[in-house]
Amino acid sequence: MAYSSPSAKATHRRPVGKHLRARTTGIRIVNRVAFTIFIVTGCVAMAVLSVPQMRKLRSLNEELARTSAQESHVRSQKEQRTRELTALRDDPAYLELVARDRLDLYRSGERIYRIEKK
Repeated sequence: MAYSSPSAKATHRRPVGKHLRARTTGIRIVNRVAFTIFIVTGCVAMAVLSVPQMRKLRSLNEELARTSAQESHVRSQKEQRTRELTALRDDPAYLELVARDRLDLYRSGERIYRIEKK
């Protein structure tokens, strides 16, 4: 069917601009809401999945602190024993002192006083 005039053509059409703009605006709103829900869901999922990992990390850090403290204690004991061994090898006076203390020996004329812990 051929239209004879441009005004006849305009009367048969709907106003496309307003309808299209309203539809586009609605789609944009739906897209924004869907994107927001997607982002919120992703954040919640990441938080839920990270809680057990954070607990495990905290327990591993506590174990590391305990192990480091124990290592420090062992190192100090090692240094003390190394000094004692060096003194036993190189210092005859210290060697005599330790031997007399451990073997309960004394020289004639000496008085030994011992204080014992209860």
